[in-house]
Amino acid sequence: MKQDLSSQGYQIIREIERHQNEGKVTYQGLALKQDQEVVIKEFRFADSDANWAGFEAYEREVEILKELEHPRIPNYVDSLETTEGFCLITKYQAGNSLAERRNFTPEQIKQIAISTLEILVYLQRQTPPIIHGNIKPENILVDTYSNGERFPIAHLINFGSARIGIEDILSDGVSGTPGFMSPEQELNGTVTINSDLYSLGATIICLLTGTRSTDIKKLIDRNYSFNVKKLMPQLSTLFTMWLEKMLSPNSKDRFENAAAAMAALKPIPMFGDAANFKNVTMAMKPVKISAIVGVASITALAILATSLTVFRQQRERTNLSRTQRLQQEIVIKKISGKSAVEQLRTTGGCQGCNLRGANLVAIKIEDAYLREADLSNANLRGIELREARLQNANLKGAQLQGANLMKAKLQQANLSRAHLEGANLRSSNLENAKLEGAFLSGATLKAAVLENANLRKASLSGANLTSSNLPGANLQMANLKDAQLNGAKFQGANLRGANLGGAIMSRANLRGVDLRRAVLKDADLRRTDLVGANLTDARLMGVDLRGANLKGANLKNANLQGANIEKANLQGANLQGAIMPDGSLNE
Repeated sequence: MKQDLSSQGYQIIREIERHQNEGKVTYQGLALKQDQEVVIKEFRFADSDANWAGFEAYEREVEILKELEHPRIPNYVDSLETTEGFCLITKYQAGNSLAERRNFTPEQIKQIAISTLEILVYLQRQTPPIIHGNIKPENILVDTYSNGERFPIAHLINFGSARIGIEDILSDGVSGTPGFMSPEQELNGTVTINSDLYSLGATIICLLTGTRSTDIKKLIDRNYSFNVKKLMPQLSTLFTMWLEKMLSPNSKDRFENAAAAMAALKPIPMFGDAANFKNVTMAMKPVKISAIVGVASITALAILATSLTVFRQQRERTNLSRTQRLQQEIVIKKISGKSAVEQLRTTGGCQGCNLRGANLVAIKIEDAYLREADLSNANLRGIELREARLQNANLKGAQLQGANLMKAKLQQANLSRAHLEGANLRSSNLENAKLEGAFLSGATLKAAVLENANLRKASLSGANLTSSNLPGANLQMANLKDAQLNGAKFQGANLRGANLGGAIMSRANLRGVDLRRAVLKDADLRRTDLVGANLTDARLMGVDLRGANLKGANLKNANLQGANIEKANLQGANLQGAIMPDGSLNE
């Protein structure tokens, strides 16, 4: 149903696009007071099908656009709350996305690349730099040709995946579009200053080959490489080599930044073999001053040709399979002449060893001693590490699906973005552990100790946290939909914006918990202790609060429509602006 925003000064004209599974709808609209065309991006916070990461993307996009002033980036206009969620309003930009089927000439495509790089240069020069994170044909608009040479000018939109600063790991998981994401972004959830260059390179491939965005992955081999020369044999050698450098699977082999990529691209011709400009320069006789500019341009191309040739030779020498590259990159610490893996297999211990990327699938090592070991990105699926000592271990991004970590000691371990789906962590000690963005769907955490653990934006849907201990834990934006939380202790925990829809939380201790903007739709909170909890703007539709203790709780603007508050203790609770169970507004 289309929103009516007239009371807030906006009129919706038409729907532009809808992503039901993410809870996002985009409209073209009109700012009534200013008589200005706008784009209204609505995040339906209460939508049961909404992807929870969408809310974080909404907040991030608002934060970033408020700080940017560029003629080819949407100008921030307003943000507002609605009965369904929130809206971001930006200035409307006329134009069509590059995803629409059109025939651009190679020269026009080069201009699109340059004008997009100009925007990236602006973003990367911010302090800290901004990474767009989702460059693809759909997110680049081109306006009507605004100069005499009929070259399209690019506009960059949709900053929901953008990052402020370069993060070692994306805290809300992989964010972007497969096929356009750089390998480091798709495989490890990391971004670098030149991650956007890979995405722009893939976009250029689409334009040059007429490939639809949805088919881009058909052009990529298992090593995340494009065969540029084979795809476009008619283009100049220099341009082909420039594009190969943009699309290098290894970020260290790409251009250092957008400014470097743009400076290299501008003098390159789209057609003709320009790889031997150095020979042309050497063969030339001295010329008069009026020709110096031309000679300088040729010399610049010669230097560029040489550097790109070196890059291509290096890339070809290291054109190994991804598995081979990973094997080469694994540095295994030697202990008494044995590798760390051998040491672990034979003795069951390897304190501080480097096991990064190691393959230890289904190994059984009970009571393993792995304090401070580096197991980042290791394949540990189904591993038996019952009662293992992993304090301060680095398990970032590790594959631990179905692993048995029962009673494991994981205090202060780094499990950021680790895959723990279906893992057994019963009675494990995860005090002060880093679990930001971890995947724990269906995991057993019954009676686990998670005191002061960082579970921000972790996925815990369907996880069993019965009787677990989580005081002071950070569960902001975490997905706990349908989780079992009976008797769990959350005193002082941060559950702001968490998705607790359908969660079973009977007899849980939520004293003083921050539940602002949390979704608790259809949750079971019978006899739950919520004394002093902050439930401002919380969504409590259909929640079972029978016998719950909400004494002194802050329920300002909370939505309790359809909730069962029979015998609940609401003494001293703040219900200002709350929607009561019968649908009435508490003034």
